[in-house]
Amino acid sequence: MDPISAAKDFVAERHPDAVAAILGGSTAQGRNTPTSDLDIVVLYPDGGANYARTTRHRGQIVEEFVHTPASVTFWYARERAERCAILGDLCAQGTILTGAGNGLAESWQRDARRYMQRGPEPLTSEERDLRRYELSNSLDDLRGTVLRAESFATSSEVFRQSVELLLLQHGKWLGKGKWLVRRLEQLPADDTATALRDWAGSPEHSAERLIHLAARVLEANGGYLMDGFLRGSLLAPGTAP
Repeated sequence: MDPISAAKDFVAERHPDAVAAILGGSTAQGRNTPTSDLDIVVLYPDGGANYARTTRHRGQIVEEFVHTPASVTFWYARERAERCAILGDLCAQGTILTGAGNGLAESWQRDARRYMQRGPEPLTSEERDLRRYELSNSLDDLRGTVLRAESFATSSEVFRQSVELLLLQHGKWLGKGKWLVRRLEQLPADDTATALRDWAGSPEHSAERLIHLAARVLEANGGYLMDGFLRGSLLAPGTAP
């Protein structure tokens, strides 16, 4: 059974009273692999349940996200504040499974696309400085390490921090795991974004190359920041540095 048919079969069997359903994730985008699951978002009227559950349907893993209009609004606000859209992306990029006849699914998807286009909450200057500091600190660790295992672990952190800061610099959504790399596709044809994707796909994973790219990201966001950085929120009430 093809993925869309399998997803429709799942909704018909497990959620016959849902008003709409969307298949999202890698499968909906044609990027599925033999181990990909089915990411299915199901919509019920307000007052219904809201939960996420991993289950199996006819031998295939299904990630089901059960929502109502009220819970969708709640999670959109939370994702925007956290700057990492999962539900919004599933709904905006997905394939409509049910609800097309009454127009609910199309309306739901249009709202999701507008939400995704709006983007995450902008970084405050304090948040940007904290990210600059964290990336600067990781860069120093990477520059100084001589152990292969430590270099591998630190490179992973530098890559993640660099990509996140670059995405937020451009007002783009963050992602987790493979979606962090895919989020680079949101950016214009930029030398840094392309070079970071190339670095991630390279078998060498040159630390020197990553250091250069991370420094470039830092420079575009105010530069290296270590000496004098004040984390005031970590101080106890009534104290001063």
